[in-house]
Amino acid sequence: MKKTKTGAYVKAYAPFILVAVIGLVYHLLMKPMGGDDVFFYEATKRTTLGAYLSHRYVHWTSRVVSEFVLVNVIQCPILWRIIDFLMFATLPVLISRILGGGRLANWAAAAAVLLFPFHDMGTAGWVTTTVTHFWPFWGIFYIVMLLKKMAAEERIHTAEAVFGVLVAVVTGSHEQYAVIMAVLLVLYGVYLWLQKRKPGNLPVLVPLMLVNVISLAVIALCPGNAERNKVSIADLPIYGEFGFGEKLYLGLLSIERVFIANADIVFFIVISVWTVLVCGKTKDFKKTLISTLPLFILFGQTVLRTAYPGLSGLFVMPGQILEWSWSDLSTWIPIVYLAVTVASMIYALYQLFGENLYEYICLLILLGCGFGAGMILGFMATIYVSGERVYAPLYGILMMVTLLAVNRQKETVSEELKTAGGKLAVSGVSLCCLVNVLFITLSV
Repeated sequence: MKKTKTGAYVKAYAPFILVAVIGLVYHLLMKPMGGDDVFFYEATKRTTLGAYLSHRYVHWTSRVVSEFVLVNVIQCPILWRIIDFLMFATLPVLISRILGGGRLANWAAAAAVLLFPFHDMGTAGWVTTTVTHFWPFWGIFYIVMLLKKMAAEERIHTAEAVFGVLVAVVTGSHEQYAVIMAVLLVLYGVYLWLQKRKPGNLPVLVPLMLVNVISLAVIALCPGNAERNKVSIADLPIYGEFGFGEKLYLGLLSIERVFIANADIVFFIVISVWTVLVCGKTKDFKKTLISTLPLFILFGQTVLRTAYPGLSGLFVMPGQILEWSWSDLSTWIPIVYLAVTVASMIYALYQLFGENLYEYICLLILLGCGFGAGMILGFMATIYVSGERVYAPLYGILMMVTLLAVNRQKETVSEELKTAGGKLAVSGVSLCCLVNVLFITLSV
């Protein structure tokens, strides 16, 4: 009986165990103290912590909380490995709890984490990038879990609440996540208003709101953000000549470059799953075809462009360009692809969530936050050195929306997974996870 019980537990938590084992391998192989890690390790050697943070806030960045954590934890790399490993290993647990749990939710959450481009978290040094980008990424999921429990009027343990406030402080130090947190809190307020309910769990909600308001104020009033942009412009004088249109174009182009022109694997799987779900739900060829348009664009960017090099002018591979001509067709083609892709995604989401207007609008707003977080980069000269790590919020939102869509049709999906087609789809996603895991393992 005991062995049977143990086997049942192992089977139920197998997805989380798998992620934990892979996360352990990552963190045993990681080689910190490269890139910006060296700078932050030595940051307080010749000055006090308070003086360093004050100088950074005035001259460089509003992320004073993140940097406070960073310059302290980087002094003990073993401590950083433990914390970062725990966050990686518990991320699928958080996601599954948000989805409501269950075998399908557990495996889907594990797949999402294993597909996440974690290798981007080493682009400025493993300690630096994980603390400033991955930790707030984890934090936003923790806050979503708290909001879900509040919406369901579930009891929140005191330790959960206190930890949630601390998480909100660190998460709110990152500009993109501070805005996303604000949007989530507003949407929760709208939900309560529509349900004609008074807010419960005020001892949890009020501190979260106060932390978020203070975080946004700290970011908005920070003189260092402007100073950093001036330094970046000094290194790249031509950027100073760009107007609103050029900066907007750069931001939009950066999204198209990362997700569409380079046929991002996560984006490909997200769109593929949406298409299959729309097909399964509507049984309508035209609706499915419209939802499939992003896949046709990705097909052109990969297969057609490779098979027919002469089509390179039609399927442009944009880089981080410094100048362009508004009269050239190649300038506009990527934007057209992006516009068609976004329009198709909005349509697909309507087919999947349209019967609940509030839920549909919430998802659109969150997707808008994700795309906006990428687009706004065009208004900062640092777009040329930021790397792909800055798109982590968009990755997270895309994957979460996909998981919500799968969870909404979990009965149908569970039945389809028993068929040959369903097993083939699982094999494909598993292969993508394996490739990503091997790539990260070789990158750390």
